[in-house]
Amino acid sequence: MAEATVAHDADLVELVDESGRVIGQAARTTIHNSSTPRHRAFSVYLIDTAGRVLLTRRALSKLTWPGVWSNSCCGHPRPGETDVAAIRRRVHEELGVEVTDVEVMLPDFGYTATDPNGLVENEHCPVYRALIVDPAILRPDPDEVMDYQWLAWPDLIATVERAPALLSPWAVEQVQSLASSHGGSPLAEGPQGLQSADATATLASVAHLLSQQIDELAVLWRGLSGGLALDVLAQDLPAWLDNVLRGGKRLRPAMCHWGYVAAGADIGWPGHTEMVRVATALELLHQFALLHDDVMDESNRRRGGLAAHRQAEGWHADAEALGDGAAFGRNLAVLLGDLALVQAHRLVASLKPQIRELWYELCVELVVGQRGDLTGTAAGRRDRLQAERLAQLKSSSYTVARPLALGAAAADGTPAVHRALHRYGFHAGMAFALRDEVLGVWGDPVVTGKPAGDDLRIGKPTVLLSVAADRLAGAAAEALRKAGSDSMTLQDVAVLQDAMLAAGVKDEVEKLIVRHVEDAEMALTDGSLHPVGVAGLIDLTKALAWRTS
Repeated sequence: MAEATVAHDADLVELVDESGRVIGQAARTTIHNSSTPRHRAFSVYLIDTAGRVLLTRRALSKLTWPGVWSNSCCGHPRPGETDVAAIRRRVHEELGVEVTDVEVMLPDFGYTATDPNGLVENEHCPVYRALIVDPAILRPDPDEVMDYQWLAWPDLIATVERAPALLSPWAVEQVQSLASSHGGSPLAEGPQGLQSADATATLASVAHLLSQQIDELAVLWRGLSGGLALDVLAQDLPAWLDNVLRGGKRLRPAMCHWGYVAAGADIGWPGHTEMVRVATALELLHQFALLHDDVMDESNRRRGGLAAHRQAEGWHADAEALGDGAAFGRNLAVLLGDLALVQAHRLVASLKPQIRELWYELCVELVVGQRGDLTGTAAGRRDRLQAERLAQLKSSSYTVARPLALGAAAADGTPAVHRALHRYGFHAGMAFALRDEVLGVWGDPVVTGKPAGDDLRIGKPTVLLSVAADRLAGAAAEALRKAGSDSMTLQDVAVLQDAMLAAGVKDEVEKLIVRHVEDAEMALTDGSLHPVGVAGLIDLTKALAWRTS
């Protein structure tokens, strides 16, 4: 009879009034519905000796909020069972570990929330913290917990602030209440956590490695040149490369960083060194692409100054040198780009095979996109599908998706991580590419560092121009037909800029950007990515989509 009573009690929860006073009992398995009564529960945040907080992801078999990240453990005390006893029992059942130093943090916490399936949680749910005796023996029950992550307290705060949809609603409220009522680090005086910072440490390492690479190149260059005279040029190629590398937004190294963090890796881990090397290679590859792109597009300015080929053309004129100055400038800029590419390949050569293969695909993909840009411009293409594919190849993948994949590879990310980052990267990259198109037509040259309207003058096969081709008529349509030809004038560019605004072309592309941003953020919510990485990517998505340069 006693055994039957214990078994019966194990399937009961205690009903409470709004003050938390017990007023009855109900079956645990049937209590959750669209009008769930208030009942006793608890939430506990487990910490290790380093002060990190354990976040768990609810199993897909859970009745409410399946697959959502939440606090370390939660549950229902049995009739007559104390909260502390229930915490010890459920932590052992769900995670396979023992806890000590159980302490209540929010004794009066309660909440009501409705999950996407209409089931209601309605709990009087005091919040506790406890210390895990030995985190190394964590053995989560797969019927309860499908994944877990250790976070520093600032990382948890950042996740709640930037990506609340990743977490259960009660965890969001609890963390906010803990932060406001206790301040500082209420769960533990643990480390601030390298992941809680932005990409500053990684970008500083990239800058240092770039400088080191240039120094080593300069030494090799001097040794190989053997006193070869420097004619016409104001500076030799290593110093010139060092100059053109200065400035820039470092978007690709930042993406590489967040791909690494989203895969669950920490800056202090060995993989960070590989990630910094490939992130530095990305910056050199980007410089190679800019130098060649400016030559192909016959651009005059870059980052607020003369484009490299125009700079070399000016040196040719100053030296009163022989031959065609414009051809000389183009040739030297191509050579400078080649040197940047050689340095990038040098950095990648020593990395693990998975990174080298991704790097190879990225480089080929970049050439495919540039070929499409050149031939599409020459053919005067204005079809939307071609323009979108080209934007993906030439800008989106190279700037976002591939750097994310390289960072995740440095972290030994799982296939699920790579799939989630690929989905995110496609949409975030398209938002970046479309913003690039908008800035190329209407951007402020003082801010962007290059003239507005170049894409119109050249007649590039962009999404913007594919939309314009469907909307413009009369003189504006005639101006668009001239794009890319010798008959295109600055007046035609101005006519197109105004007409495209009036026809709603810019507005339509802005809507596309918003849609891609929303889809990118949605791709981050599948639970396979580290919450700190998700928070960082959400911030970076907004910076990509709404930038002014």
